[in-house]
Amino acid sequence: MPHDRPLISGGEDALHAHLRPLIDRARAVDLSVSFLMTSGVRLVLPHLRDLLDRGGELRLLTGDYLGVTEPAALRLISDLEGARRLHVFQAAQIPFHPKAWMFTFAGDGGALIVGSSNLSRSALTDGIEWNLRHVDPVDPAPLLAARAAFEALLARPEVTELTPASIDAYEARRIAPLPTASGAPVEAPETAPIPHEVQAEALAALRATRAKGYGAGLVVLATGLGKTFLAAFDSADAARVLFVAHREEILTQAMAAFRAVRPRARLGRYSGEEKDAEADIVFASVQTLARNAHLTRFDPRAFDYIIVDEFHHAAAATYRRIIDHFQPGFLLGLTATPDRSDGGDLLGLCEENLVYECDLWSGIDRGLLAPFHYFGVPDPVEYSQIPWRSGRFDEAALTEAVATQARAENALEQLAKRGGKKTIGFCVSRRHADFMADFAQARGLRAVAVHSGDTSAPRASALKALEDGDLEIVFAVDMFNEGVDVPSIDTVLMLRPTESPVIWLQQLGRGLRRSAEKTHLAVIDYIGNHR
Repeated sequence: MPHDRPLISGGEDALHAHLRPLIDRARAVDLSVSFLMTSGVRLVLPHLRDLLDRGGELRLLTGDYLGVTEPAALRLISDLEGARRLHVFQAAQIPFHPKAWMFTFAGDGGALIVGSSNLSRSALTDGIEWNLRHVDPVDPAPLLAARAAFEALLARPEVTELTPASIDAYEARRIAPLPTASGAPVEAPETAPIPHEVQAEALAALRATRAKGYGAGLVVLATGLGKTFLAAFDSADAARVLFVAHREEILTQAMAAFRAVRPRARLGRYSGEEKDAEADIVFASVQTLARNAHLTRFDPRAFDYIIVDEFHHAAAATYRRIIDHFQPGFLLGLTATPDRSDGGDLLGLCEENLVYECDLWSGIDRGLLAPFHYFGVPDPVEYSQIPWRSGRFDEAALTEAVATQARAENALEQLAKRGGKKTIGFCVSRRHADFMADFAQARGLRAVAVHSGDTSAPRASALKALEDGDLEIVFAVDMFNEGVDVPSIDTVLMLRPTESPVIWLQQLGRGLRRSAEKTHLAVIDYIGNHR
């Protein structure tokens, strides 16, 4: 755990460990560093995304001095959504060297860290860097002075807003500096992702299907086999791409995958308050794009390639409006579960063309997914007594039924007997997750609850703590159905009734990543008689 002494000295006393709890506590973060490197941005990006997702604010000022700042790092930080203001100090005439973090807390006060660290992996982790931390209640003067200086910097004529066009212009004029001249740390460039064997087979099948004249096709890949990366690989030559999904978490995950495959592309969101219709790759929520006022903004031929994720939903009216409106060069449907309970004709929406399929068992047999041991536990809950509303159990009544001392005690006994060291437990509601986390903590376990409510632990920090072994259990609701990248998770605890096989498979998939730390995944599933 990080200490609370004023001096953070680097190396084993890494700055990154001290930044995480301050970002988690803040309602606003102001950051000024002389340069950004992709490696450093990746370290803080999940925590800054949490800040923005909970309604916080981010202001960043970096520089272009000596061309050290990497264009890829600028694009990566620009992918953040929410109340963020990003600026660049054009340092052609004057050097730019500030390195400071300013935190405004939700209550009174804040904190200041100022020192030697820029935003690079070495500066945040194992480099010898000295940074001084000051907490506001001790003396507000240093933080007030830093904030005033930051505002003065933002007002200077050398400061410009960071935009896709300004990043392109910077990249065009930039001459990558030699470390000896710039003093920047020598860091290995990021390795470009490459398709694994199943993705390579699917890509070959997609090329063959287009050669036969098909303009659409469905690919079925089990959760954990990389459907989104497959789409990014296959659409890499398309000038304009539309990626459609029904959940914001899926769009965020997809943007990260496409950014890894296409680091120079302009990515944009079309959902909620963000409406970037001109990006090279547009990530759109079904709920927003299907509205006539938004859909008609786009020419039917605006996109060369369209991806519809979770294609098992595609027979719904909202998806149909989008599919019927556009005329892309190719439309790719992706799903892990092609069956629709309402009998909708999915293949009919993509020219009756099932391009490729690899199920869960094939993924395990081929060594791409972890094997799992399944333990079914009789559930004592009388589900027949719980009201069924709008296709699901009434949440309040369901929570009352499952959030009991006896059931929680049994769950921890099963976990001690069957589970491993790093567990995700899926709960029915935020109140249930909080109850289970409190119950586990009272029994001496290191546990937190993560969900969309005010009582949630920070998502990114909770996952990092689970990965590092500082937590044993994270209790979640639906936030971790997609996009959790902790390969060492070795136990999935299903504490909710299976209302949807799709959700069950998604939650199972959180533990199917291969890892040298585990031989198998343990699945502890409470089984009851219900709809």
